[in-house]
Amino acid sequence: MQLPLKEIKQESVDVKSFKFDLAGMDFQYKSGQYIIIKLDVIDERNGVRMFSLSSSPTENGFIMISTKMTGSNFKKKLESLKVGEKVDIRGPFGRFLLQEDYSKTAVMLTGGIGITPFRDMIKFATDKKLNLKIVLLYSNKLPEEMTFKKELDEWQKINPNLKVVYTVTRPEESKMKWEGVKGRIDATMIKSNVKDMENSIFYVCGPSTMVDAVVTTLRNMEVSDNNIRIERFTGY
Repeated sequence: MQLPLKEIKQESVDVKSFKFDLAGMDFQYKSGQYIIIKLDVIDERNGVRMFSLSSSPTENGFIMISTKMTGSNFKKKLESLKVGEKVDIRGPFGRFLLQEDYSKTAVMLTGGIGITPFRDMIKFATDKKLNLKIVLLYSNKLPEEMTFKKELDEWQKINPNLKVVYTVTRPEESKMKWEGVKGRIDATMIKSNVKDMENSIFYVCGPSTMVDAVVTTLRNMEVSDNNIRIERFTGY
């Protein structure tokens, strides 16, 4: 399908969101799914990229992706789009879906732009007032790199089942003062924020190296693979 660009929004120091107008189209998807976008760009992947949807099915009239602006030819083309310009989009795809068993806590572990599908899931759970406990551990190098922080803070206020923990790995390199949690997501951080490890489903999303490290940590904590769901982001 071809959808027109509706809006570009700066989300953090290096992340932008791109909204595409559904223009009355009945586009149905589930929280956690992704789409494929093709642009008129010559590169190693023929101008094709996969993006998790950062919008929620509860947000009507548009779909949204959010991505790190790396300066690649693809990202430059994406950034240069004008409002109203149409883009080739396919989807939805993917099985990295929000659980239907609300008796278990959803523990979301991510870093950097890996936050995008979790923005979708948390927005959906908050809008639907789901009786689902959610713990989000969100790691960034610098506090200014945190994406959707304002929204996440607002949702925490209205969703009693939502707990968000931000952690920064290189606070000394930031121009902003950071007095919150420091360090990478590790076993100690997980244990201190997840009360019932056995009755939780762990979602891990981000760059492959981060996903591998967190999954190894979970396995060392004797979390069953049946309770671990992963989504790897490759090729920014």
